[in-house]
Amino acid sequence: MTFSIVGYDPVEKEWGIAVQSKFLGVGAVVPWAKAGVGAVATQSYANTAYGPRLLN
Repeated sequence: MTFSIVGYDPVEKEWGIAVQSKFLGVGAVVPWAKAGVGAVATQSYANTAYGPRLLN
């Protein structure tokens, strides 16, 4: 199982993403962030196309 959390601090205008999984290297494909836009954690078979699509 994989668990993710995305947090936002409106005072500092900062985003944070954390991910935990039994799969090695998941931190390279699940968390996505874009300055001035936001952050998202994708988990569906670690499809790397989802992150950029959601942030656009």
